[in-house]
Amino acid sequence: MDSNRFAALALTAFLALPAAAYNHVETVIPSIQGRFNVACSNVAQDASRIASGLTASDYWEGRNDHYVTELLTNRGSAVLFQVRSPFDPFVYPTTWGRTTEFAAIVCYPTPRTNNDPDYRLPGTTDVVPRMEAPGASPKLITNQELWTTVGQPMPAGTVAGDPARMPLVTFSHGLTGSPISKGYINILALLASHGFMVGAVFHGDPRISRVRIEDMGDLAYLLVFFNNVVEMQLMRPLSLKAFNDRLLGDARYSRGIDYERIGGFGASLGGEAMMHLMGAGITTTLGFECHDAPSDPRIKAAVAFVPYAGQNFLPTFCEGQSSAANITKPFLALSGNFDTTAPIRMMEMAANRMKGSRFLVQLDGVPHQFEPEYAGDLMTWMTTFLSAYLSVPWDTGAMGRFIRMNTVEGGPADHVTIDVHVPLPPVAGEVPVREFRNRILDHYFIAATQEEFDFIARGGAGSGWELTGQSFKAWKAPVVGGPVGPPVYAGATDPVCRFYGGANGGPNSHFFTAVQGECDFVKAGRAGAWFYEGIGFVSHAVDSNQRCPEGWLGVNRAYNNRAASNDSNHRFSTSDSTMRDMESQGWSYEATVMCALP
Repeated sequence: MDSNRFAALALTAFLALPAAAYNHVETVIPSIQGRFNVACSNVAQDASRIASGLTASDYWEGRNDHYVTELLTNRGSAVLFQVRSPFDPFVYPTTWGRTTEFAAIVCYPTPRTNNDPDYRLPGTTDVVPRMEAPGASPKLITNQELWTTVGQPMPAGTVAGDPARMPLVTFSHGLTGSPISKGYINILALLASHGFMVGAVFHGDPRISRVRIEDMGDLAYLLVFFNNVVEMQLMRPLSLKAFNDRLLGDARYSRGIDYERIGGFGASLGGEAMMHLMGAGITTTLGFECHDAPSDPRIKAAVAFVPYAGQNFLPTFCEGQSSAANITKPFLALSGNFDTTAPIRMMEMAANRMKGSRFLVQLDGVPHQFEPEYAGDLMTWMTTFLSAYLSVPWDTGAMGRFIRMNTVEGGPADHVTIDVHVPLPPVAGEVPVREFRNRILDHYFIAATQEEFDFIARGGAGSGWELTGQSFKAWKAPVVGGPVGPPVYAGATDPVCRFYGGANGGPNSHFFTAVQGECDFVKAGRAGAWFYEGIGFVSHAVDSNQRCPEGWLGVNRAYNNRAASNDSNHRFSTSDSTMRDMESQGWSYEATVMCALP
């Protein structure tokens, strides 16, 4: 029998490989209402100012040449700001150089002693919870009440009576909507109840463009009005960035904001705006010309619900969604597979271009709309993701929960279709294990030292090697001639043996294992022609059931099934979707073979 074919069979038998054990496997209970009471800024309105034949929502949404500011009864208490469009008539044909006024609403956790009344919005049954009275300062929750509410001791050095600094989430609504239109105000209040300050701009899209959401898929319409549509799309990230400036510069609210924990949330066209804020450019002509969009580096992570990413004939983020590659921070999209307005395929294309952690959750049977029964899925995915990637200090278990989530009970059927986690910054001896692919050999390789990264980049390992953008965490290998055993780092318990096949006439490929028994098996030559090169890095082995500790990612291994042609190769990844892709290409999923910290 061919020695390398025997190697594949022997390793499979040694591990007693289980059924696929991916990372995103758990079904979780929905978490809709949070633990905090919520208050919001003043948006009181005078219904007598509404013109005949119109409704309050016409003003909120910017229709018929009106805007919400015309109804506000207390401008001095409202959150208002000015936005100047750049002097660029090509992409701002109607507003270039002009200043436009915008309004916003801010909702936040408030003390339980706040008895301010709810404000009923004109013409609806919706309310703004505990709306600030005219001239009143926001009643922000204190550190003492925050930590008491979450049931944890207050960190040392924290002043009990000071306002608690909460993560800020900047929200962008769908096309022609508003933050207080039906459904939106409830979502803002729910998000704030989970411990976030939430700020939302009234975009007033019809002030810029009369486009309707159904027009975004109409090529004939876009042929005539595309410049105007692009301007409207760009005004959104421009106004959101200006709003962040306004809020962080307002002492009434900024004293309750954690400047290092700012995230974003957008629905539909608001989801597109989030991707622009995180660095994606925009398609500005039907010939796919690409233009930078306003961005805001303060946004550390963002979530999008049914995000608009263009049409098959016109991707939003330049040709082939190429400018989505500028997004290097965590992004989560929840897209419906029945959505014809914002096709999920376009979001998939954009997500696969991104360079940061990116996740796509498919909502089965969901079109381009929000229904109350979707709240469990939306709130659970959003709050868990934002708590994880903004590192919310009172929810340190969020990352561990997020990397295990696959579906939320109730509501539409949902599941993760794209999951790529980029490791958090290394600490205490941690190193990134980076993945390379050789486009000539169609082989994968992982390396854990800067010296080897540089060696490969110089062509020392031959031509055709490129970084894939995937990596996982490990620890430095012991220094040759230094102390025996792995470095003393928490969790760094298992040296990873590194083998090369080409040195002994085997495949031009490397093999890695953190399982000591498997390492000894291969060293002994019982798996064929593999040469032991030493310890590649230090990791944490799986338990006897090929499982990792709570809060750790499993590193999965796939095999290319090419032993018969002496061309064996393995791929190692923490991404479930990557493993599924490899299986679709004829590779075999083997097992979870080691564990990595997020």
